[in-house]
Amino acid sequence: MHSPDVTIIVVPRDHFSDTRETLDSIYAHTDLPFALVYVDGNSPSAIARYLRDQSRARGFRLIRTEHYLSPNQARNLGARDVQTRYIVFIDNDVVVAANWLQPLVQCAEETNASITSPLNFEGRPLHSTVHFSGGEARVAETQVGGRSERHIVDRIFKNIPAGRQPTGCAEFHCLMVRTEDFRRVGGLDEQMLSTRENLDFCMAIAAAGGTMYIEPRSRITYLFPIRMALADVPFFALRWSDAWDLASFDHFRRKWRLVEDGYFLKQYRNVGWRRRGLMMHSGLLRWLPHWRLRAGAEWLLRPIERRINGIIARRYAGRHGTAPLPQ
Repeated sequence: MHSPDVTIIVVPRDHFSDTRETLDSIYAHTDLPFALVYVDGNSPSAIARYLRDQSRARGFRLIRTEHYLSPNQARNLGARDVQTRYIVFIDNDVVVAANWLQPLVQCAEETNASITSPLNFEGRPLHSTVHFSGGEARVAETQVGGRSERHIVDRIFKNIPAGRQPTGCAEFHCLMVRTEDFRRVGGLDEQMLSTRENLDFCMAIAAAGGTMYIEPRSRITYLFPIRMALADVPFFALRWSDAWDLASFDHFRRKWRLVEDGYFLKQYRNVGWRRRGLMMHSGLLRWLPHWRLRAGAEWLLRPIERRINGIIARRYAGRHGTAPLPQ
C-alpha cells in the first residue's frame, strides 16, 4: 500500500463540542490516503472517551494532555514526528467538503507553493457563506520625519475566486504546508498564544522565500459556537483571554519591529469581544429570555468577568509556564 503524502493534524481551536462532526467529515470526505494525528488538549471527559474509542477503531494517533494548549503549542506537538511530505493543520470545529484534499496537493505540486489554503466558509448551512478567500500579511515601510516606520498590512478577502491564485496569507482553520518549509522556519512560534498566529507564520514562510496559494476547488467550513456548551467555557475563556490576546499582539509587534499604530490600538480596544458575544450572550446568559436582557446583564457583569478572566490566565501561567502580559 502506498504510504500517504499527507499528515492531517487536528487541534483544539476554542471549544470541543464540534469534535465528532469534524472527525466524521475528515473520514467521510477525504479523497487521498492520509495519516492523522489528533491533539486533545484537556477536552471534557465524554469527548476524551469518544476520541480514545475512535483512535482505537480508526487507527489514528491520539496525543492527550491534561491541561489546555494554545493552538500553536498543539500544532507543534502534533507535527513533532511527522515524516510525510505535507502537513495539514485543521481545527476541531471544521467540516470539510467532499474531495477537499486532492486539490490542495495538486495545487502545491503544480505551483511549488509552501502553503496551500482551501476556500474557507463559516457557519450553517455548510459551505455557503465565505469566511476567507485569501488576503495580505506583510510589512509596509514608510518614511516619517526622516526615519523608517514599519506597519503591518493585514487584509482578508471574501469573494469566491474564479480559480487558483496566489495569496499573501492563509488561515489556520485549515491550511496545508510543506513539511520541509515548516521545519525550515522552525515550526510555529509558541509565544503567539491566541491571535495573529496565522499572519506570523505566513510572514515567516514568505521571508524564507516561500509562496502561498488559495485553491477554491478545496472547501471547508468552520463552525463558531452559536450556543456555547457550558463545558466549553473554561477553555474558551483562556483561549480568548485578555492576557493571551495582549501578549500575542505585543510579541507580534516586537518580533516584526512594527509601529504601535492605529491598527494595534483598534485591536486593544476590541480585546475580549468573543467572550462578550459567544461566551456570555450565547453561553452563560442564554437562559435570559430576551437579547436586551442578555446585553444589559453582560454590560453589568463585564468588569467582574474581566477580573475573573485575568485570574484564569494567571493561574494557568503559574501552572504551565505561559506568562500573561506583564502589568
